Amino acid sequence: SELFASGIKPDAVITDPPYPKEFLPVFAELAESCKAAQVPLVAVMSGQTYLPEVLEMLCKHLQYRWTLAYLTPGGQAVQQFPVKVNCFWKPVFLFGDAIDWIGDVAKSNTNDNDKRFHNWGQSESGMADLVERLTKPGQLVCDPFGGSFTTGLVSLQLGRRFVGCDIDEKCVSFGKQRIEEIMCNR
Repeated sequence: SELFASGIKPDAVITDPPYPKEFLPVFAELAESCKAAQVPLVAVMSGQTYLPEVLEMLCKHLQYRWTLAYLTPGGQAVQQFPVKVNCFWKPVFLFGDAIDWIGDVAKSNTNDNDKRFHNWGQSESGMADLVERLTKPGQLVCDPFGGSFTTGLVSLQLGRRFVGCDIDEKCVSFGKQRIEEIMCNR
């Protein structure tokens, strides 16, 4: 909420909040903040374990548009032991008005689960597919759960502008360094 309170007006929020139960309140905070900032497009990745709760919190504040499937093929499958499911996809909840047609399946390259930079990191290929599918060059993309800042990195590589944050100062410092290194070596 502090990010939006600073006056930043993103064209889209594309984010992947943490999934464990103790972090469920962040979904409600995210939805409230995006509503208050009048963000036109909000895309929120979620795990399936607490899907009903997550969707309820988001829909309380945002206009539901659709659920995209984010495919994670190969060795990226998450084993959900309590329900005995190998999960090869994640939902991405989309909120806001439809402007253009989009396909509702985004995909990470096979075995491209990138945990080198953050335990909950997403692949560059998958996040690039989401960013490209949901935004246009020149638009401002925001990720308030930056983690290793993969969304920021691919947004900049695809000609978008980016703003993001994270509560972990080490993540922010590392994310800035990661983006600077890759963008300067292009």
